[in-house]
Amino acid sequence: MNTIQDINCIEPVNVSHPDDLLITAASWDQRCLGVPTKLSKYSCQHVLMSIYDGRSEKREANIKQLDEILQKAGKLIKLEAEHSNPIENVCRTIEFIRDLKLTRTPRITLDVSSFTRKHLLQLLQGLELAGFLGNCNLYHTEPEDYHTQDNDVLAEGVSSVKAIETFGGEVRPSRDSLLILLLGFEGRRASALLENLEPNRTIVVIPDPPYRDDWKGRSELQHHYLLSTLPLESRFTSHSLQPSSTEELLQRISQGPEFPSAKYNYFVGPLGTKAQLVGLYRYWRRNRGTLTVVYASPVRYKQERADYPPGRTWLIDRTHDWPAIGEKKR
Repeated sequence: MNTIQDINCIEPVNVSHPDDLLITAASWDQRCLGVPTKLSKYSCQHVLMSIYDGRSEKREANIKQLDEILQKAGKLIKLEAEHSNPIENVCRTIEFIRDLKLTRTPRITLDVSSFTRKHLLQLLQGLELAGFLGNCNLYHTEPEDYHTQDNDVLAEGVSSVKAIETFGGEVRPSRDSLLILLLGFEGRRASALLENLEPNRTIVVIPDPPYRDDWKGRSELQHHYLLSTLPLESRFTSHSLQPSSTEELLQRISQGPEFPSAKYNYFVGPLGTKAQLVGLYRYWRRNRGTLTVVYASPVRYKQERADYPPGRTWLIDRTHDWPAIGEKKR
């Protein structure tokens, strides 16, 4: 079901009651301000704001604005987070919610805009395994634009390539390897995944339609060389803002005749949009262990480029609409 909506004023999950939690992350990227500036009709009991390690003057400037705004929405709690090991932050988040001792599924608004991809996947899984993800609205703020001149956008270089902890799948030596790349604008990180994994087959997923009509073809341009090496039948698309589109695509690939799971070990490199990442998680939760999510960690983030203001904010998903694990989709 298509749930995406362009949002100018955010409301609680149940408009008649305050949320239990607003979960967000502070960043040097101004997108972290997108949801907070749309909270005039919003209230919650607690705001959990994750703050990543490393010195950043731009992040500190954004935190000053966030402090003022978020304290009006609910009691503000700040949690430290490590880029390299976000699981500790996820554990503290789960522990905090448990300590609330709620007798029902918590009502949560989750702003996915500024979490790293690795952190967001682990956070979604942690919340679900703890029984806290069943009544959650997911929001994403797009940027006004991206720097796309040198194939790195906001991340520079690659320090390591490895499976994301808790997202490893079954790998059998007797099978060939299939790499599914969810493409964005980061050509060098995509190349690093290819070079390190050396898959037998590679297919790519392009965000289409993109955030904006005038961005159509932009991802393909960033990955021109990679795409020139692949046959047209290795190209797929999924919606840039609709998680169910990516979930359904992965389901079709895994169930289709061309890439049978009996022949291939599946690896997925999530370099696309946050909504596509949520779609990947939606697939994973119902097919746990059937693929391995691989992550190319950047050497550093290019904070000097974080000068685009936040663009539109979207309600991209409602977990209340997700089928239960093991339940067939309607």
